[in-house]
Amino acid sequence: MNNIIRVRIQAVMLLFLTTIIGAGKVNAQNPIIQTIYTTDPAALVYKDTLFLYTGHDEENSTWFTMKDWHAYSTTDMVNWVDRGSPLSLETFKWAEKDAWASQCIERNGKFYWYVCANDKNSHGMAIGVAVSDKPTGPFKDAIGKPLISGGWGYIDPSVFIDDDGQAYLYWGNPHLYYVKLNSDMVSYDPSAGPVKVSLTEEGFKLRILNANNTFAWAKSINGLESHTVKSKTDDKYYWYVSATDKITNRKVIGVAVSDKAIGPFKDVLGKPLITEDLEKGNINPTVIWDESKQPWLTWGTSELRYAKLDKDMLSYDQQSGLQRIPADKQEWFSNQIKGTLNSTEKRFTTFEEGPWIYKRNKLYYLFYPAGGVPEHLAYSTSQSLSNPHWAYGDTVMAVIDNRGAFTNHPGVVDYKGKTYLFYHNGALPGGGGFNRSVCVDELSFNADGSVREVAPTAGIKKAAGSINPFMRVEAETIAWEVGVETAGDPVKGVYVTEIDHGDYIKVRNVDFGNGAKTFEASVAVDLGGKIEIRLDSLNGKVAGICVVKNSGGLQNWNTRTSRVTGISGIHDVYFVFKGGEGQLFDFDWWRFKK
Repeated sequence: MNNIIRVRIQAVMLLFLTTIIGAGKVNAQNPIIQTIYTTDPAALVYKDTLFLYTGHDEENSTWFTMKDWHAYSTTDMVNWVDRGSPLSLETFKWAEKDAWASQCIERNGKFYWYVCANDKNSHGMAIGVAVSDKPTGPFKDAIGKPLISGGWGYIDPSVFIDDDGQAYLYWGNPHLYYVKLNSDMVSYDPSAGPVKVSLTEEGFKLRILNANNTFAWAKSINGLESHTVKSKTDDKYYWYVSATDKITNRKVIGVAVSDKAIGPFKDVLGKPLITEDLEKGNINPTVIWDESKQPWLTWGTSELRYAKLDKDMLSYDQQSGLQRIPADKQEWFSNQIKGTLNSTEKRFTTFEEGPWIYKRNKLYYLFYPAGGVPEHLAYSTSQSLSNPHWAYGDTVMAVIDNRGAFTNHPGVVDYKGKTYLFYHNGALPGGGGFNRSVCVDELSFNADGSVREVAPTAGIKKAAGSINPFMRVEAETIAWEVGVETAGDPVKGVYVTEIDHGDYIKVRNVDFGNGAKTFEASVAVDLGGKIEIRLDSLNGKVAGICVVKNSGGLQNWNTRTSRVTGISGIHDVYFVFKGGEGQLFDFDWWRFKK
C-alpha cells in the first residue's frame, strides 16, 4: 500500500455541500469516492463483492499526472471500502510515468490487472499486466516487460472473457485495436494481432454533426476523407471533405465553416471549392501550415497536389492555381501530411478512446468516450467479437455540463440483478479535466436491446444490501465524507486519518435489527476528542457519544467503548468528529454490540 494519501478539501467541500444539503440531510452519493481524485473506473464482480479499480489524479494537476492505481469494494453499491493502492508505476520496472486507465479481471482464481504506462525504454505508451492471487493484491508484474507496445495511442486497455473462454484485449486512441489473448492471459499470437478495427461511419458514426446534409450540391460525401482545421486568423473551424457532385457526378472537395470543431458546419460557398485535378481514388484533403503560417490544401495519393489557401480559408490563390507538388518539396509535404494522422483534426468518427466490452443476450456492446472534446459516452454493437462488425447505437451519456470533466470513461457491469454504468466527472471541489472523480448510476435497456440514455444523478438511491454493524466494519467504509483522508501501511492496512473537528463519515443502510447497546471503535489518539453517533442526518438524533482519550500517540491503537440508545432497524449512520484544533485521532474500525 502507499503512504498517507493527502487530499485536503475540507473547507471547499463544506462550501460544495451547501448546494446538496436540505434540512440537514446530505443527499449526495456521487462522486462515490471523496478522499482522493479518482478516474477511469473499471468494475469487477467476484463472488458476492463488486471491486472497483481506478486511476488517481494527483491533486492540483495541470496534466494527466497519475502515479498509481487504487482499489475499492462494495456489497451494497452505496458504501465503498478503500482498499488502498495495490499497484503503482513502481510495480513495473519498465514504466516511467502516466499510470492511466486500466482494468482487472479474474480467471482460474488469479487476477490480471491490465494497465497502460509510458515505457522508459521507448518513451511511448505501452500496455502491461500485473497478477495476484487476490483481487486487492499484492500485485506483481506478470512478465517483466510490456505486453503490447506501440507508442502514443496504446492506452486504455479493456479485457473481456467470452462464454467460450476466449479472452480479448481492446485498447486505443484515436485508433481501436484488439488481440485475442492466450489462455495464460499474459501472451498472444503475434501473427494474429494486434488487429486494427476499421472505424467506419456505420460502426461509429461520423464525428461531424449533420455531416451528410451539409452540402446541398453533393450527391454524397466521404467523411472518412476529410480534415477539420482551426484557422490561425479568425478562430473558426474549417471542414474540407471529399464529395461527389450531384450534377457532374465527379469527385470534388467541399469546404464548410463552424464555430465548433465538430460542427454543425455551414456551406457558405454553396458550391465545391476544388473541382479539377482530382484522382478517382482516395482524395484525402489535408491542410498543412508552413513556418510563415501559410495554409496549403493538399490532396491525392499517388500524385500529390496542392493549392495555396487564402486567409479566408474558403478560396485559394488563383494566380498560382492548382499544382502538382514538385519533387524537391514532396518529402516535406508528405511528412507534414503524415503528422496529422493521429491528431484530433483527423478523427473521422465519434470513437475517441477508452473502449469497454460488455455482453448481453448474445449481443456484444462496445461502450466508449465519443468525440470530440468535451467527450460524451456512446456505444456500438456487434454479433461477434472474433470477427466483429460494429454498428453504431447511440449516445449513452451526453456531455456533462454541470461540473463535468472534458473527458469521460465508461465501465459497465451487472451486479445483484441490475446493470451499472461507472463514469467520471469533475464535481469534487478543485475538480475538473485533470482532477476527476468516479461516479455510478444505473443503466437500463429497451426491449430491442438498445441502451437508454443515462442522465447523471446525485447517486444510487436504493442500496443493494445493508451493513451488519455487529461485525467489525472498517472505518474506511464510506458512503460520503467531509474532511477525512485515508492512509495505509503494510501491517495495519488502510485506516482513516487527518480527522479534525467538524469532519464526518456517513455510512448508509446500517441494519441494527432489534437494537444495539454499545459501540466500539479502534483508534490511535493524538489530541483526542469524541465521536458523535448520529442517525439519518448530519444533525440527526445522537444515539451515543464515544469519548476518545489520549492513547499515547498515533502509533498506539486501542479500543474505546461507549453506550448507545434508541437504535433499532435500518439507519444511515453519521460519525461526527468533535474536539479541539488540530488532528484529533486516527480511526481503524468500528462495531456495535447487541
